[in-house]
Amino acid sequence: MTWNFTTSHIGHDGAGQLTLEICHRRADYGNRFGGVFWLRTPPPPDGTPELDVCCPVCMADRGLTVSGVWGGPARLTCVCAHSWTPRLPCLEPEDLLRKLVRLALTSNPGPDMPLRRMRADHDATPPTPLQQAVHPYVADASRALNRREWQFSDHECSVASDLLTQAGCQAYWSPEALEALVKQKRTDEDHLQWVHENLQALEEQGRTTDGRLGQFLSDCAAALRPAARLIMDDLEPGKTWSGMPPVLDDARGALGSVHVVLTAGATGEVDY
Repeated sequence: MTWNFTTSHIGHDGAGQLTLEICHRRADYGNRFGGVFWLRTPPPPDGTPELDVCCPVCMADRGLTVSGVWGGPARLTCVCAHSWTPRLPCLEPEDLLRKLVRLALTSNPGPDMPLRRMRADHDATPPTPLQQAVHPYVADASRALNRREWQFSDHECSVASDLLTQAGCQAYWSPEALEALVKQKRTDEDHLQWVHENLQALEEQGRTTDGRLGQFLSDCAAALRPAARLIMDDLEPGKTWSGMPPVLDDARGALGSVHVVLTAGATGEVDY
């Protein structure tokens, strides 16, 4: 995916940390504030100097346009039309683009002021379709459970219950537990760790469980193996209902469909 947006100012501390300022004009907001807003990330800690990212030709440090393909180097373009790949201390050009995109996406003064002006080329290759990859196994298992062609044995119920417990799935949520769950703030790192841990559990149980459930778990783990290789740098931002990066949302949804099958088999509630 290709990103392109204009900044008001880019700063750094010489140790890999960035600051970002973006100027937005809103013609539809009226003249109360002049229709101009500056969104800025927190400045460096007290005593840490902030260095300007400047054009090497005209030394301008304002109005620099950031562009690049996710996972590739950042390109900056000055108002004088000079374009270059900046080399900042302790920050690879690929990391520079990722950090600037994330800072720009989170520099929002509030839900009622959607001021970001960022363009993304969505014609690029979409995130790994993990839900599509696991769907044949989930659909086949669901069909067999619904038709009573497959009923979990006591051992299969035990294996399914262990996997669901590790995933944090509960058959019944008390009002207090639901309220606590809603208030829980989980980062992308937390969600990615959840994906990795649950994929590892699927693989391990698939190797040690005989019969149809073992084969189902092994097939699903193999289909979802690309998610096991995901790292934070792979989590390109994008719009999803959950607010998570698309590829992470896809991985959680794929694992969630496997957990639905395990819940149905373990509880016998298969008419869904």
